[in-house]
Amino acid sequence: MSKIIYRKIRTAPGVKQYLDEQKTQVNPQFEASASYYAQSVALETMSLRDMAKHITSHGSPFTVDVVIGVLEAFRSCLIEQLLESKKVKVQGLGTFYVTIANKDGGIKNLDDFNINTLATGLRLRFLPEGATEESISSKDFLRKASFVDVATLTKAKTVEDEETDENEVSGGGNDNGNVNDNTGGNTGGNTGGNTGGNNGGGDDQGDGTF
Repeated sequence: MSKIIYRKIRTAPGVKQYLDEQKTQVNPQFEASASYYAQSVALETMSLRDMAKHITSHGSPFTVDVVIGVLEAFRSCLIEQLLESKKVKVQGLGTFYVTIANKDGGIKNLDDFNINTLATGLRLRFLPEGATEESISSKDFLRKASFVDVATLTKAKTVEDEETDENEVSGGGNDNGNVNDNTGGNTGGNTGGNTGGNNGGGDDQGDGTF
């Protein structure tokens, strides 16, 4: 059984905790609506070589360098095909695709439409596969996992934990950051979200942000 590390945080999605810049004056609205949530914690970030070593540890007949070469080729070709307006589906895993980040408010008059001024970036998205035996949709993924409170571990904080934003809490995350040519992306997000990337506004209500 896989183990998902989490921490308990108290937050009020969409409500700032403090009223002043010094963070000394508590927001009454925050106190009234704040609740505890579970937030995932990453123990480490695996590099491409780490993944290659892990793959070979499962009895792969290929050397680490060969596996790295294949993974690197896939990464390069994935970006190439996405920039050709294609989706890339990895059977049993999910589909990679691109959406357009529009400037706030869009363009009111069609005659003034100019993609070069409207588009503020491209977002790399990932839609988990949900129709196979290896389903990793949100609920199926949950059933395969067990949870461990980070407070029970010797190492209470990690680098990834420090960089995690409270808006990643379920129900509180919003995608306001326009990521230009984001080839890495965030895998946190909503696993198994809606398929519709909203190309008509600043926010993209699609799947897990990648």
